[in-house]
Amino acid sequence: TELGFLKEGGLKVSRLTNPDFAVIYHGLPILGLPAIQNVDVLVKIPNGYPAAFLDYVSLPADSVLIGRVKGAPQEEFYCGGNKWRKISYHPHAGGGAPPWNPQIHGFHTYFSEILSWLGDVR
Repeated sequence: TELGFLKEGGLKVSRLTNPDFAVIYHGLPILGLPAIQNVDVLVKIPNGYPAAFLDYVSLPADSVLIGRVKGAPQEEFYCGGNKWRKISYHPHAGGGAPPWNPQIHGFHTYFSEILSWLGDVR
């Protein structure tokens, strides 16, 4: 349902189920870096979601945004046939977003947190 809302709004998103459950937001805009127009962002679906909150983001492992966006780079992994790098970004755990409420928040609201994160490129 949440991804349907995003797709209805014109956003390209896809859900992966192997080897991890994840959602990819495709072609998100990068404001402030004219040389980079967009990027894909992966968010893993945690066990227990939606009671368990969304946390972290992942960028393509070769993205020039790694080290320029807020959050420390973490491990690399493969998902959906691509190599990703996890970034320590925690909007609902002290990172500026309100505490996670599964009645309100989801992939449809996490999208705005990701856009805010991408808007703060160093």
